[in-house]
Parts: sequence; C-alpha cells; structure tokens
Amino acid sequence: MGSISPYNLDPAQYTFPSPLKGWENHVPLSTSKTQDGKSFDSPETSVLSDAYEHFVAPVSNAGRHDAQLPGFDVHVYFNPHDEIQVRYAQDLWTRIRLEFPELRIYPLHTTPQGPHAPGMFELALFTPAQFGAFVSWLVVHRGPLSALVHPNTDDELRDHLHMTMWLGPEVPLDMGRFRLRPECETVDRRAGTVTRIVDTGDKGRTVKEVRMIE
Repeated sequence: MGSISPYNLDPAQYTFPSPLKGWENHVPLSTSKTQDGKSFDSPETSVLSDAYEHFVAPVSNAGRHDAQLPGFDVHVYFNPHDEIQVRYAQDLWTRIRLEFPELRIYPLHTTPQGPHAPGMFELALFTPAQFGAFVSWLVVHRGPLSALVHPNTDDELRDHLHMTMWLGPEVPLDMGRFRLRPECETVDRRAGTVTRIVDTGDKGRTVKEVRMIE
C-alpha cells in the first residue's frame, strides 16, 4: 500500500456534477403560483425523496452502534477563558445529553483537539430525522456559541471546506491537517454496501473496497 497523500487547499481539485444528473428528462415545470401568489406550484408525487430516509452518497449512513463513520458531526465551540461561554457550553452539553440521548455525544474539551480550536464539544448525527430535529433545535439554543455542521465522507478536507454549515461566526480550523481518510469506512444503507477507503493509489486516484452489509 502506498502512502496517503495529503490534499491541498485548492478548490479547483474538486468537480461538481450537475444537480440535474439523472433528472434530465423531468416533466416540464409549471409556471403557475401557489395561493401566496409568489412561490411556484411544483408537481407533487406520491413518493418522497430518498433524502428523507438516507443521507445522500457519499455521506455515510452508519448507525449509532456501527463501527463506521456517522453521517454528520456537529462541533460546538466556546472560549475556554470566558466564564459566561464556558458555563453556557456546560449547560448546553448537559441539556443535549438529557434531550437527545440517542445521539453520540463526546466530552467537553478546553484544549485543542486535532484541527479544532480550544473550547469544543462534538456530537454525531445518524439519520436525516436527527439532523432536521437537532440542527433546527441548535439554531435556537446555541446562544453565544458557534457550531460547525459537516458530513463524513472519505475526504475530510472536502467535508470541512465545501460541505459545511456554520451556525454563528466561523471558527478558524487547521485545514492543513485534513486529507483523504485512510482505511475508513462509510455506509450506504440504500445500496446495502460498506465502502472502505484504502489508499489514494496511483496519481492520486482513490482506491476503494466495497462489500455488502453483513
């Protein structure tokens, strides 16, 4: 196995397929408006988007008790030298453990943890329902703190650079520490597969091993 090559910070290294891929032959959209007279009257179907049940690939769909990466991580930041923020972070962490015990919740840290600045705690989200419920809850309850919401795929840099959502002001991250995740696994519940990221391979091409979920 070759060595894992770190990614650089050039956004041009990523490509973005059209969001309409697979939907090119869609039915013509109506130009009529709904009762509010402003929004468009989109065609309704009896089938909801699969995104209500599963995170979109390549985001992982592992469960709380699985060994693979969770779908989304949430990092809540606070200033460890600000007594008000420390107390608020402690109370928020406690409230989350009481109200959302089904999430994976990690300890509070007052020293740097990997790429994250001092003053942080982390939790993991495993389903779209958890994402919708918790992130909307955190919008209201984050108080003076900032929070980073990011997915887990095979590429840490992309997760933290392009696929991020910030609640409150951004907190500087040590981007140089991010790279393709060596020997990690993501889950695709819809396809029934587990993908193991093995190596970047020749010329930076990612080498993956796919197996069916046991």
